[in-house]
This record gives sequence, C-alpha cells and structure tokens, in this order.
Amino acid sequence: MILICAVGIAAAAELPDIKVAEGYNDLGNGSYFNEAKNIEMDIITEDLEDLDDYLKNDSDVKYTVTPGKLNYTFNFTDGVNEIVGVNELVKINNKEYLVEFWIDSNENITFDNFYDALDEFNKLNNLEPIDPSILDD
Repeated sequence: MILICAVGIAAAAELPDIKVAEGYNDLGNGSYFNEAKNIEMDIITEDLEDLDDYLKNDSDVKYTVTPGKLNYTFNFTDGVNEIVGVNELVKINNKEYLVEFWIDSNENITFDNFYDALDEFNKLNNLEPIDPSILDD
C-alpha cells in the first residue's frame, strides 16, 4: 500500500482527464475506489522505465506477473503489499500510463471482476491496451 500511495502522489501533476465508471470515488492522485465492488483503481504516470517494473516478475520483492485474459493485459500478485490485480499499459494524449485494478489478496474476488472493471474503463475512455514492448525502445 505504501508503494502504491507513493506512486499515486508522484502521479498527480500529470494525470489526464479520464472517465471512471459509476460507483468509483476519487481518492486523489490517480486513485479511485468502488466500495460496492471492493476494487481499487490506480492510474500510474511514472517514467517509462518505472512503468516497465510493473510488467516484469521480481522475486526479490515477491512480485509476479502473468499474461492476462485480454491482449496486452497482465495479472499480478504483489506479495510484499499483499495485493492482487490486473494492469495494462495505455496511451493517453501521447503519453503512456499504467492502469491497475486491484484488491487486498485476502479478499475474495475473481480476476474476471477486475477484467470487467478494466473493460468498462477502456470503453468509457476509448482506450485499448498497448504492447509494453514499446518501453524497451
């Protein structure tokens, strides 16, 4: 949680105008929470090199990433912060952002719930996940 909150604080200045689904409350700094669905959403606006860290396994910090249900989406488990979720890289106004939907790993939720929320977010904002290999350029 501390890492995610710190990232959110760094992201506030550059966050584009986006639409969120009904029921999501703006927590500030690119973070939103849907109490009814118990899902948090973060829009991360770090440097490209930092965004790449969210898309790679790192056993040192107990962070695992696997291909997701949709093209260019990823399931992740963060063992240090004890959260699970899905993420994708999107381009808004010619800048890359990482969008994450997540929850505490002790909660009962399926990845399909995350993908439903992600799909709705993408439709509201006319976005599609992009290939993260662009970060290697």
